[in-house]
Amino acid sequence: MAQLFRDSGYQPATAGLLLAGVTALGVPVALVMPMLAGRLRTLRPLVLSLAAASALSYLGLALAPYDGALLWVALLALGQGAFPLVLATIGLRARTAEGTVALSAFAQSTGYLIAALGPLFVGVLYGATGGWTVPVGFLLSALAVQTCVGLVIARPRYIEDEDGFVAGRHASR
Repeated sequence: MAQLFRDSGYQPATAGLLLAGVTALGVPVALVMPMLAGRLRTLRPLVLSLAAASALSYLGLALAPYDGALLWVALLALGQGAFPLVLATIGLRARTAEGTVALSAFAQSTGYLIAALGPLFVGVLYGATGGWTVPVGFLLSALAVQTCVGLVIARPRYIEDEDGFVAGRHASR
């Protein structure tokens, strides 16, 4: 993100501060997500709101990165609240310790693998194309997948009620 801001005309120090702004604004968002998740009957509005914030941020970064930088940073910080929301949802979607462990193992191993490869892939796309249109398009595509998955897990249900889950072990083993 700092490189995107540099490419749009910001000095390196300012670009770095804008990137730091995402983290600084994201901390309070992350602290509020578990509380909100625990109070809502369905997480769908929250999932859609976070996805909309991210989508607007990505589109803004693609179309007007210099002029709207502070708004894009704020929207991105809000949208990244999806990560603490997912972590909170792990505990909300299991009735037992075994269910929590099974769901956590799946969600975190899959999620961290994707998260580790995402920045690398964005960098490769940027290097290959020399611009931000394709990388931002990739981010929007990934966000669409994230939103669809988020809407599925947003429904109030428990992993123990799913086919294939057996108390104490997962049936696929």
